[in-house]
Amino acid sequence: MACPRNLLVVFLWIYTAQRLDGAGLRVDQPRFLEVDSTGKATLQCNHSWDEKTELKLTILKERDSREVCIGRTNSSVHYVNSTELLHCQINRTSGSIYVTFYGFNSSLIDNFFCKIEKLYPPPYEGKQGNGTIMFISSKENCEKCFQFVMLLIMGILSFLTLSSMIYSIVLTSKICRVKKVGKKEEENSVYEQMAPSNGGEHSRRNTESATTLSRKY
Repeated sequence: MACPRNLLVVFLWIYTAQRLDGAGLRVDQPRFLEVDSTGKATLQCNHSWDEKTELKLTILKERDSREVCIGRTNSSVHYVNSTELLHCQINRTSGSIYVTFYGFNSSLIDNFFCKIEKLYPPPYEGKQGNGTIMFISSKENCEKCFQFVMLLIMGILSFLTLSSMIYSIVLTSKICRVKKVGKKEEENSVYEQMAPSNGGEHSRRNTESATTLSRKY
């Protein structure tokens, strides 16, 4: 009977220890994080370990399961290794690790997870947060849309102004050409009216011939 009792005691001790350790594991992070126009954002990863522990932090990107940055921190040293996606910087306070991202853009909008592991003292523990959706500020998007609309309107107005100027130049040129042709036709008409007719010239010549004959006789 002693052996089964001892086994039962050991089982209950292990179960209680696991429950206590499990109760101590906690990683919290905000559900949403708005990134400003400069591409800089700070993500707060809250945990339940004290400042004497050595922790390893990994930021994971959900869409392609890539590690954005990996860092290790204790009470005095903070080390972080950034990837080609983003430049990261970490700062640790009591119960929190702050991760500052630089160079965030719209192509990186995704769900980011804080994974924190306790490396020292033993035993090893680790847990991952529920994720934070990082997105570009809507105000910045509105400003970009407004700038695009204004540029589009200015482009349309410039095109209409240029088209009106070209139309006015072409129309003025046609009007001047028509007036010039009309004036030339009018001058030709006046000249034709002033010129003597063939019948009058023939009559004048006949009169001169008759006068000459009468003088001879």
